[in-house]
Amino acid sequence: MSDQNKDYPESPKSPHSSEAMAAASSQLEEKARLELAHELYMNEDLQMSMPSPHTIYGQVKEIVHRAFWDTVREDLTKTPPQFEHSLSLLEEMKGILTELVPAGAVSIKGQINEVMDMTLYRQQIEQNTFDVGGVVRYVVEIMLMLCAPARDPVIRAILSKSDPVDLFKEVFSALDLMRLDFVNYQLRSLRPQLLANSVQYEQDKFRSLLATNPQALDNTKLWIESTVQKMRGNNETVSPSNILNTAFIRLLEEQVEPVPETVSMDIARFVRVSRELSAVVFSATCINVLQSGVGPVLQTDAFANKVRVTVYQLVSDEFINHPRDILPHITEKLVDVVKETVTTRPLTDQECANVRNLLSALENADNPVYCLIWQRAKLYLVSLCSGNVGPVPGGFSVCASDLQGVASKFTHLVSYNRGVFGPFYGDLISQVSTS
Repeated sequence: MSDQNKDYPESPKSPHSSEAMAAASSQLEEKARLELAHELYMNEDLQMSMPSPHTIYGQVKEIVHRAFWDTVREDLTKTPPQFEHSLSLLEEMKGILTELVPAGAVSIKGQINEVMDMTLYRQQIEQNTFDVGGVVRYVVEIMLMLCAPARDPVIRAILSKSDPVDLFKEVFSALDLMRLDFVNYQLRSLRPQLLANSVQYEQDKFRSLLATNPQALDNTKLWIESTVQKMRGNNETVSPSNILNTAFIRLLEEQVEPVPETVSMDIARFVRVSRELSAVVFSATCINVLQSGVGPVLQTDAFANKVRVTVYQLVSDEFINHPRDILPHITEKLVDVVKETVTTRPLTDQECANVRNLLSALENADNPVYCLIWQRAKLYLVSLCSGNVGPVPGGFSVCASDLQGVASKFTHLVSYNRGVFGPFYGDLISQVSTS
């Protein structure tokens, strides 16, 4: 048999082949849509914003733009002037303006297409009658018709420029702002419709991603498996509801790695809730330790609230993972609070040392008072996730409303997540439970 007639097995496609790249691009687009829809649901104040010029991206963009504008300026100062770059910019402006025209404003779109005629501009260039500055000023007039009122001052200021390159730069800067306004308007318009269908939309999008990437739940399966192992090791009841409740509580107690795919879009929110809960539990612990250890003089809500406010202020820095990380600082501040509260006489050095010892004992993560308060908070959250609405447990004093606030955020995240990913969790739990 000749080589020409041989049937060779098909070569595996390179990961850089057009088909593979197209598939990867499609998955990324689907994931981006899913993440945007989720963020719109979770964050009612969601707004797109311009990238900061201080980021690496912003600095690279500034360098590239500066080089480009230098080229445009060089072209316009030649004899005769070279307008190829300018025409490209005007064509881009025209495209952006037509995008920004409201759907019903047909006459404005028609006017833009008629006036900003690139063929006409080329004829004017040949006849040496082309006024690039005049064309850009026309663009500014159209922008004033289309922009939000808040942008008027920025756009009117462009008319004070006389240098064509400065005009171009300022126009594109203002057009970026107008496009941003347009995108944010569309997001606000989409939100009510999204809220009504968000769970189904996200579920369908994730199912579509799973169909093209069967490994899209691997990390979530590991999360469920390790949760079941922990529960069995602690002789806890292993039921589907208990497994999920325990898994979500773990997101508050530890850094789960790798991050489960099903919570990846909210992991930053879970981290924030975890920090808030740590602050509440730690404050309640400090109040209990000081009131029981020092005596009746501190048994007032006023004192408890001072402790609460002091701890919250000190742990408000986002880089502090747990109040225990700055315990020496908290201790000294709370010693001052105790001194301010005991007004009948100055505290002795020994009494101050006793207060420090009481608080220093909290450095141990296994401190019995802290563990008791944390356990009560955890059971309270689990109870709420199970649909049982009960009173705040004892020991939280003036921190009770804070615990309720944290619980509300946590249960909102958990409830929505279970609504979207419930069917997938059910399948995974069935697989893990039988293994």
